[in-house]
Amino acid sequence: MTDTWGPFSLDEKIVVVTGGTRRYGYYFCQALSQAGATVVLTSRDQGRADETAREISQQGSEVHGYSLELEDSGSIDRFVDAVVADHGGIDVLVNNARTMAGMTTSEITQQELDRLFRVNVVGTFLLTRRVVEEMKQASGGNIINIGSIYGLVGQQPRIYADPEASLSYTYCIFKGGMVTYSRQLATTLAEHNIRANCLSLGGLRETSVDESHFLPHYEERVPLGRMAIGEDVAGPIVFLASDASAYVTGTNLVVDGGWTAW
Repeated sequence: MTDTWGPFSLDEKIVVVTGGTRRYGYYFCQALSQAGATVVLTSRDQGRADETAREISQQGSEVHGYSLELEDSGSIDRFVDAVVADHGGIDVLVNNARTMAGMTTSEITQQELDRLFRVNVVGTFLLTRRVVEEMKQASGGNIINIGSIYGLVGQQPRIYADPEASLSYTYCIFKGGMVTYSRQLATTLAEHNIRANCLSLGGLRETSVDESHFLPHYEERVPLGRMAIGEDVAGPIVFLASDASAYVTGTNLVVDGGWTAW
């Protein structure tokens, strides 16, 4: 694959993608595998992780599924120890996993807020810290944090049929934090040859998208006139994961069809 992908080749790279069984995470794993990486994808459900790994590995290089619960620090330690033992290290970490509120903003409870914070902030932090320890020992590494357009601009209530059920103040907080977190990692870890960047994404078109209201209202707001499909993130994730971006760190790459350019 090296001859085909050139500086974008991920041959001999061990790439971890959290939350790799659905939505953008699935497409990340697919693209990284096709570029030659050995992909380690995670899910809270081991069965789902194994099934997705088998499916994607038929299209590219090796893909392995692991169980990971970001709410549990013990699960994080066991996961990193297992990956290092099985594959010898971690070259790239893609912090993609996140959880959403199970209730509207007006109904959200302190308990639900605590759960969101444990997964989206504490869990991501603890996992990254553990992986950074391994990367320092290996004299280098690469961290890619997945952000969102809603970490850069506010949500637009008018594109949602039911704004009360769709708007999420907590999501904006967590995704906005990914941008600054990436910059902090980049500046403080550069001396260890560890890069860190953020990839902020727009909406992904799926079969579950409301085509009667949300889809047309969203797409008329996008300069390119459509929501993203899986293939739209293949190039960006491979670029950031590979040596093609060797001099890129501390940046936020926005892939949104121009949504935030207005």
